[in-house]
Amino acid sequence: MHNWMTESIEIQIARQCAPVLAGVKPSNILILEDGNIAEITRMLDGTPVGCRLLSGGGGNSVWLLYRRESLEKILTDKPKMEFLRCFGYRYQDVEEALWLLGRRFQSYKQKSMEFPHEMGIFLGYPLGDVKGFIRHRGRDFLYCGYWKVYENEAEARKLFSVYTSVKQQMLRELYQGKHVWQMIPNHAAMAV
Repeated sequence: MHNWMTESIEIQIARQCAPVLAGVKPSNILILEDGNIAEITRMLDGTPVGCRLLSGGGGNSVWLLYRRESLEKILTDKPKMEFLRCFGYRYQDVEEALWLLGRRFQSYKQKSMEFPHEMGIFLGYPLGDVKGFIRHRGRDFLYCGYWKVYENEAEARKLFSVYTSVKQQMLRELYQGKHVWQMIPNHAAMAV
C-alpha cells in the first residue's frame, strides 16, 4: 500500500495535480498536511500556476491549484456562468469566483451545506457531467475515471489517458531529480 503522507511535497503535488502543472487541465484539488503554505508558494512562484487555500486545519489543507487563463476561459463561458449563477456565483473575475468557491467549500467543511458539486466546473469537468452528477446523485454514470462521466464517454476516456500519461511522465522526471517548477511550461496550450 502506498503512503502519500511520507512522500515529498513535490511528489504529492505531481501525483495529485500533474495535468494542471502540465497545462492540460485548468485546476485540481490538492490535499496536503497542514503547514505547507510556504513550500507550495515557493514551488509555484514565477509559474503560471496559482494556488488558493480552500480549507485548512484538522491535520489537512485542501488547496486548489489552477491556471488562471484556462480558468478564466471556463468561468466566462456563458452556459457555465449561467449554471454557476444557480448556485449564487456572481463574479467579475477569476479571483472573485475563487473567493465564492472558497466560501461555499468552507460552509461545506463547517457542515452547514452539502458538498459544492459545482466545483466540477472549476476543475474543468464538462458541464453535462457536472449536471449529470448532481441530477443522478453520483449514480448511473457511464464511466468513472478522474470524474464520473455522464456524457461523451469516449472523449472523457481519451482525456483521462492524457492525464495519466502526463502524471506518469512527471513522476518519472521527479524521481530522476527534477523539481516541479522545472516541469511547468509557462505557456502551455489548454484545450477547454
